[in-house]
Amino acid sequence: PQRVSEGYVRTHTPRIEERLATINQQVMSRTRLRIVMEDLDLFQAERKNLPLEDVVEIMRKRIALQVRGNDAFTLSFIHADPKSAMLTASRLASFFIDENLKAREAQALGTADFLGSQLAETKAVLEAKEKALGDYKLRHMGELPQQLEPNLRMLTQFQEQAKVNAENIRYQEDRREILETQLKTLDSSFSNRGSSGKTAGKGTTQKSADRGSIPETASRETFDGQDRELPLPQVLRLKKEQLAAMELRYTENYPGISRMKQEIALLEQKIEENRRLAVTRQAGIGNTAGKDQEMSMQMDYETEQQMESLREKLRGAKLEMSALKRERADIQKNVELYKSKVEGIPRREQELVGLTRDYENIKKSYDDLLKKKLDAEVASNLEKRQKGEQFQILDPANLPARPFTPNRPLVFGIAFAVAAIVGFGGAFGMEMIDPSVRGAKEFSHFSGIPVLASIPSIHDKAYAKKVGRRRAAIIGGLITFTTAVTVFLLVYGEKVRSILEGVVTR
Repeated sequence: PQRVSEGYVRTHTPRIEERLATINQQVMSRTRLRIVMEDLDLFQAERKNLPLEDVVEIMRKRIALQVRGNDAFTLSFIHADPKSAMLTASRLASFFIDENLKAREAQALGTADFLGSQLAETKAVLEAKEKALGDYKLRHMGELPQQLEPNLRMLTQFQEQAKVNAENIRYQEDRREILETQLKTLDSSFSNRGSSGKTAGKGTTQKSADRGSIPETASRETFDGQDRELPLPQVLRLKKEQLAAMELRYTENYPGISRMKQEIALLEQKIEENRRLAVTRQAGIGNTAGKDQEMSMQMDYETEQQMESLREKLRGAKLEMSALKRERADIQKNVELYKSKVEGIPRREQELVGLTRDYENIKKSYDDLLKKKLDAEVASNLEKRQKGEQFQILDPANLPARPFTPNRPLVFGIAFAVAAIVGFGGAFGMEMIDPSVRGAKEFSHFSGIPVLASIPSIHDKAYAKKVGRRRAAIIGGLITFTTAVTVFLLVYGEKVRSILEGVVTR
């Protein structure tokens, strides 16, 4: 039996009949039997006079293998020499043990190697399926079935953002229209006051010449390729627009931006000085024309500041509008993107089901093969260390104390019985068959007539020859029959003994 519990290590153990049938073919091979014959010097005469195949066949017939129960068998060898029979049986038993170990080890190793090759092939297929599945998930990231809920949430979120964006755009459009209307109104009012101010200024210039020079309120600048004289507030506004445009295109380190900021600072300083100067001179001007001019300048300045504020708000509204439109385009792209993802999920799910099913089947096959391979390796190590199931000699071959066959007392008894039966039966039969009467007493017995006289038989040479031939025939027949019976018992004695033992047992 196996020395390690099968609860820990399970090995494949076929039925003993199957194992013995395989091992018997190897042990009974001509090569093995020839080695045994040569080592133990068996069948010397036969090897000299017969071909090797015939001698091997004779030896095979002398070997008997009988299965006893489910896990035992008996091996015997018949030979005229008791010692040779014992040694041959021992040698054959060792062959059976060795071949069983080799067969089990070879089977375990072969199983492990086969499972190893199958495992390697399955692993390659599994890795290919795993890579295909991973590539598919990476290629369709965001369109996988488990991402349906996040995609729906993102789609809803972007749709809400689109609604908010549309409301903001409408609000900015309304605000832009209002600012443009206000700016046009102020610009129209400012233009009308500017025209009347110039007319009044021509009449009063000479009168106020003796009170000091009028502050500089205009500057000659070049804008849009034209050299024009513009009011300082308008110049300041144009400069600020140029600065805003430059800041959109360049960084803070750009030289033109620094220079433009300096010019704007100087203009603001000059405008502020003019405003203070105008306020200061207002107290020293006694006539109505001077006061009107100063008041007109103050109103122009305030109007210009309001217009500048409206322009700043309008530019902010336009920038906000542009940003909202860009945001709307981005939101629309995201909405379309997540719509396509949500719509493509059922198709991806079907494709993924096929890939996953193939992967799971290969993975299951790989796991089964891996477990079997590990079990086979453990079983192989068990066989290598001879801890598995192996043949063990329970009753070694002994030196026979008496011949196995033939059973001479039995043979002689049977021969005597047969000879007696044949002898007495033959004599009785011949007497019954022969109608002749021998002697006067026999004649009187059978006929009932008294015998008065008898003539004795005349024994001549012919009679002597006849009697001799009869006796020789009887003796030869008995000898021939006895010889035939003896030979029959020598050849089929084992079967006859088995039959007789069965009859006696019954």
